[in-house]
Amino acid sequence: MNNPEPAQQIQLLRDGYWDRTSIIKLADNSKRVRKISKGSDSAGPWGIQNLRAEALYLANLEPNLQDFFPPLLDHWDGTTTGYDMGFMANYIDVGQIAKQQLFSQQQADAMQVYLAKRLFNELHTPSSAPAVLSNNIKETFTQALEYLQTHTELSILLPAININGLPVAALEQQLNKLFSSNILDKLDQGPQVRLHGDLFLENMLLPAADPGQNWPEHLILIDPISVAGVSTGHPLFDLGKYESYANGELSAMRGEYLILQGFTDPYQINQQHQFQWAIDWHAAAMAGIKNIDWQHQLRAEYIRHYGSVDSALYELLQAYFGAAMVICTDGREQQGRALKMRTSLELCLA
Repeated sequence: MNNPEPAQQIQLLRDGYWDRTSIIKLADNSKRVRKISKGSDSAGPWGIQNLRAEALYLANLEPNLQDFFPPLLDHWDGTTTGYDMGFMANYIDVGQIAKQQLFSQQQADAMQVYLAKRLFNELHTPSSAPAVLSNNIKETFTQALEYLQTHTELSILLPAININGLPVAALEQQLNKLFSSNILDKLDQGPQVRLHGDLFLENMLLPAADPGQNWPEHLILIDPISVAGVSTGHPLFDLGKYESYANGELSAMRGEYLILQGFTDPYQINQQHQFQWAIDWHAAAMAGIKNIDWQHQLRAEYIRHYGSVDSALYELLQAYFGAAMVICTDGREQQGRALKMRTSLELCLA
């Protein structure tokens, strides 16, 4: 279809960087969830391409994965771009479950074990698609560099600086070292699998009320494909994205629950600007992530399935996630993302 079926918006679920997700009602009173491009209001360069890729991803799922995602009901690419998916009545995202502290540690562990089983054994099928992740990472870092070079406030992060006590080389020096190393090759030479691509707690749904003994099996994933359109690559990509939220960093940056120093009160030691950043764990919204471990069990299952985590690749992906979002955000979140990018790049290259 070129345009979506006319519908009434019932509830706005998420006003994202480049799309809006809403519960809608059609003329026959049936409900759906509609994800639609924001067009020229998009905060980043990937919006329309991502929605096309997401619809294609959902349309081509194997039968054994149909219960792991909501059904694709419609998609269009005309005046706007987007798709409709099934409305999961009485479901909420696991990010809200975490924030509202609705789970015990035992329940959080059970959810992670079930997620690992479906993710690593079923979704992560071998992919014969060309390896694109290293080129995507190069392009994203180059875009982030050019963005910082023209940004009045963030250009202070370009030279050699110090972040949380860690000496960090100039950004151009970091990228030259990265691009001339074999680290990126390891991403493309490793096992290429189909990824979820944007795997974090807010992209997982569970019933709001505990449905009984096998409740983890009701887990539903939504919004596949990463911010830069990545749907295949190294399996560490999904673990890294998941942990970036489960460890509190992503939710803290989005909500600006951050402690930042160095932007409005710069000071120098040995001619290097000093920056500090940390999660504000005293913020009430962070209590659910602070009090429940949302990541240990999934990491253990990853190691059991794939072997040990390559720390250099892991930090590279964390830096890449930060770089992609530096281009799409602003304010304190953008500052936090930029500091995370610079720190993780240094750790990757150490």
